[in-house]
Amino acid sequence: MTVAITEEDVDKTVVDRDGTEMGTVVDVHHGAAHVSADDETVEEMQTRLPQGGIDEDTYAVHDESIAEITDDEIVLDLGE
Repeated sequence: MTVAITEEDVDKTVVDRDGTEMGTVVDVHHGAAHVSADDETVEEMQTRLPQGGIDEDTYAVHDESIAEITDDEIVLDLGE
């Protein structure tokens, strides 16, 4: 099942399946959540996810990389 990202997801916390915080959604553009995070996390996510960032401090997360969206969080499916 694909989960759709919307503008309502801005400011949500992005976590992995273990609940480790990965960043915060700062924008939704062309069906992707743009997530702000520290440099190390951005670099890791840009290598683990098939999308790129909009600058060096963000990474793009598309619907197919999301396991679940709750009221407060977006849970990534990192294929672990």
